Amino acid sequence: MSLLEIDHLVADFYSTISFKAGTLPDYDHLLSLFDEQSILINNSFGKPLRFTPTEYVRGLEGQVADGTMEQYMQRELFKRTDFFGKVAQRLSVYEYSFNDAVIKGLPKGMCFLQCIQTDGKWKIAAMIWNDENENYLLPEEYLILGE
Repeated sequence: MSLLEIDHLVADFYSTISFKAGTLPDYDHLLSLFDEQSILINNSFGKPLRFTPTEYVRGLEGQVADGTMEQYMQRELFKRTDFFGKVAQRLSVYEYSFNDAVIKGLPKGMCFLQCIQTDGKWKIAAMIWNDENENYLLPEEYLILGE
């Protein structure tokens, strides 16, 4: 078990989905971060939106191809990781932006990533997130860098 390995996996995820105008995310690399039977759930809306890693990447590809998303940035603000054997759970508070300007008060959210070690590598097995809104505000203690 290695916190550094989970740190790298999560940083790699955020880095891979982030891209500047005129560039593209590395879709194949993004897929490689997930276990082949992973599930991703965006619970920011009225009903949970469920994806396989392939569906998630196809959705991202579609938004980039049709110009809906020209650039995107997401980064981790707070983290906490628990381990047991070959499983880990990461609580990750993030902020995101659809432009490249550094702005105060960016939208934020919380993500739980369940990771498994398989064939000597850590992979994301499940990811569930919820963006912050007027009904769900992040606790202050999660808005400073953790661990």
